[in-house]
Amino acid sequence: MKLYHGTSNHNLNKILKAGFITPRNNKGNWRETVMSNEKMVYLTNSYACYFAFNTAKGLASDDPNWKAEDFDDSKAVVLELDVSIKNLYPDEDYLEQSTRDADKHDDLDMIVRTKEFRGQYKNYKDKWKDSLNGLGTVCHEGAIPITKITRIAVLKESVFLNSQPTITLKNQKYLGEQYHHECKNLIWTDQYADQIIKSKKIKRSLCL
Repeated sequence: MKLYHGTSNHNLNKILKAGFITPRNNKGNWRETVMSNEKMVYLTNSYACYFAFNTAKGLASDDPNWKAEDFDDSKAVVLELDVSIKNLYPDEDYLEQSTRDADKHDDLDMIVRTKEFRGQYKNYKDKWKDSLNGLGTVCHEGAIPITKITRIAVLKESVFLNSQPTITLKNQKYLGEQYHHECKNLIWTDQYADQIIKSKKIKRSLCL
């Protein structure tokens, strides 16, 4: 299955050197939210540009000493991956949102529930497709070898202005097709990308 991973050129160079996209191992990319599952690589069919720019611009950094100028030479990068569905699990954010009681919901309850779903992810293996269709995100258990990368796009800075969605069930319901088209098609055009690298040219020594 073709899915997408948004990151930065600096992270990409580390990925290519290691030979794998590795799970986060308690190094989260998102401030002020629940820490992601340390066993998972997070993928999307919708929000690759958003994740790439937030990573490249440091907007998602969990470093308390974060400085905007540290990211001046960083570029947003999208990886297209061909992964096996046997390794896919639902995003804990999907599980939390899809089972939420709107009348009783509050931020503390969201954090507690998300942590619970994250810890019990094995029980929800069959919900991975619902997660992808309902929220546009999914989790891959374990590292992903770079041989699974089919294309890399280095995004134009101008794309950032149009890549600030809200990642919710409602947004995916009404705008999901638009985001799917972006990931499958638009990212791989001159309109979105400054550079596109196909699988045959992807090497561990590649530097962006």
